[in-house]
Amino acid sequence: MGLAARSNSTVRVHLASRDVLTIAGLRQLLKPCAFISVCGVTSDDEATLAAVTASNPDVLVVSSTDEHEIEALAAAARIVSQTTKVVVLADEALAHQLIMEDLIRLEAVLVRGGDYLEDIGAVLRIVHRGGHVTTGHSALKAAASDRRPIDPKRASRLLTLSARELQIMREVAAGRTNAQIAQPLHVSVATIKADLARIMEVMQAASRVDLAVQAVQCGLVDDEPDAIVDRILLQIKAEDKPI
Repeated sequence: MGLAARSNSTVRVHLASRDVLTIAGLRQLLKPCAFISVCGVTSDDEATLAAVTASNPDVLVVSSTDEHEIEALAAAARIVSQTTKVVVLADEALAHQLIMEDLIRLEAVLVRGGDYLEDIGAVLRIVHRGGHVTTGHSALKAAASDRRPIDPKRASRLLTLSARELQIMREVAAGRTNAQIAQPLHVSVATIKADLARIMEVMQAASRVDLAVQAVQCGLVDDEPDAIVDRILLQIKAEDKPI
């Protein structure tokens, strides 16, 4: 199999973390993803850079609690490999800081332990294909500034969702976990999971990441749920045609 064919079918991933439990967890999450190949695992910066130099992975996943370590490792990885994409797993505060400061180019910043990690395989494939993924609300807001009319089919699906379901979809786009969504709504995590399953079915979302992207494209990140419904109805009226 040629290099081009391999790159289209398989995403070669290197995992770097000082925490063996994090590595074990990532391996478990990636195990069902037939399109992901874990080509190496390292626990210190020197070994990580040596591995990136030797194997040139498609994606380097770095899990760390130290901002300076992340910045130094990402910058060094860029030097030894021009093609390797960098994905960072961090706690919520550090992830937000990395997104806000934007001092180094990162293809993805994810909250460690967040529900987005359920879609880590999809995230790595998106990154490999040139996309950028973040669980940070602030980073999504820029994408939400595009006010093109919502696709009619997607608009019709949105209108079948309840106010709570629209709010949940909005919270997913903001990068909140199921537990964080459930608490202010005074419902159980199980209820949120059930609601999300229906929302994803209605919106025909392939993953949590896909649902977040749809929320951004529909304006749910900036607008309150009632406002987005009003905008859809105004759009329908302006077009003067059924959806």
